[in-house]
Amino acid sequence: MNKTKRNVGTYLAPGRAQGIYLSPRQGSPTMLRPDGSTRPSIATLSLGIFSYLNIQPVYYGLLHEVEKHDNINLVMGVPTRLNAALLRGDVDLSCVSGYAYAEHCSEFRLLPHLSISAPGAVESVLLFSRYDDWGALDGKKIAMTNHSASAVNLLRVLCKHRYHVEPHFVTMPPDLDAMFASCDAALVIGDTALVEGNLRREIAGAGRPTIFDLGQEWVEWTGLPFVFGVWAARADRAEELRRSGVLEQLYRSKAEGLAHIDDIGREQGPGLGLSSEVCAHYLRQMTYDLSDADLQGWRLFLELSLPNLRWNNIRWL
Repeated sequence: MNKTKRNVGTYLAPGRAQGIYLSPRQGSPTMLRPDGSTRPSIATLSLGIFSYLNIQPVYYGLLHEVEKHDNINLVMGVPTRLNAALLRGDVDLSCVSGYAYAEHCSEFRLLPHLSISAPGAVESVLLFSRYDDWGALDGKKIAMTNHSASAVNLLRVLCKHRYHVEPHFVTMPPDLDAMFASCDAALVIGDTALVEGNLRREIAGAGRPTIFDLGQEWVEWTGLPFVFGVWAARADRAEELRRSGVLEQLYRSKAEGLAHIDDIGREQGPGLGLSSEVCAHYLRQMTYDLSDADLQGWRLFLELSLPNLRWNNIRWL
C-alpha cells in the first residue's frame, strides 16, 4: 500500500474525501474544504473519529492510502461531540463512548471486532487527586471532563461500588489548573491525560497530585477489561452501510495500523511533546477487537451504571 503521512484532525489528503472537524465548543459539524473554507456537511457517508492518539491505529490505513475514498467524509471530535453527532444523524458511523452507545442502543447498530479497550492501565483516563486515598474524597469536589461519557460514569461506578464514597461531581473543561482551583480532584481523558500523566507536574495550590489510572482501577477490581469506546452505525443507515464496504475498509485499516504502531508513535509524538517510544508503548496497552472478554467487562460496567439497560436490546450491524 502506498502511503503518505497524515495526522488525524490536522490534515486530510488532497483528492480524498473532505473532512469534518468537531471542536469541543461546536454544536454541529463543519465541512473542511481543500481551500480551507467551510460549508455545511452533505456527506455520502460520514465516518466519525475521536480526535485522540488512541484512535490512530484503527484509521491508519484509511488516512495513509493514496487512492481516493470519495464516498467517505471523515469527522473528528471529542467523544461527547461525536456521541451527539451520531444521535442527531450528522454522522452515519462513528466511534462512540461505550456508555453513550448503551444509552441509545435502539438508535444504533454495534460493529463487531472494533473497540477501544484496556486490559489494564490505560494512561489516558486519569484521576488527579490531592489525596493518595480514595476514602479521603468522600464529600469532596471532583471536577470531571466535559469530553467523556464512559470515563465519567466509570468514575461514578468506582466511587459508589468499589470505594463507597460520595463526592460532589462538577463538570468542567479539561484544564487541570482550572479544575484544581475549585476542586479536590480532576478527571481528564485522552491526549490531555496522557501528556499530564507523563509530565506529573506540580499544580498551583495542590502540589503534585496523586494519579489514579481508571483502567487499572477497573481491572484490579473486576479482573475484566474496560471498554471505553465502540463503533456504532445509525440503525436507519444500517443496510446501506453493509452494502458500502466501509466495514471491510475499517478492518483493513485497523490491521494496517496495528502493524505500524512504531510509525504512528513517530508521527504523533512531536505534536504531543512526547517521545515516539512513549506513544507506541501507550498504544500497545490498548486492544481494538471487542473480544469476548471485552464484552464481559462492558456488560458488567453497563449493569452497574445503567441498571435499566437490557443487554439483549443491543443489536449488531
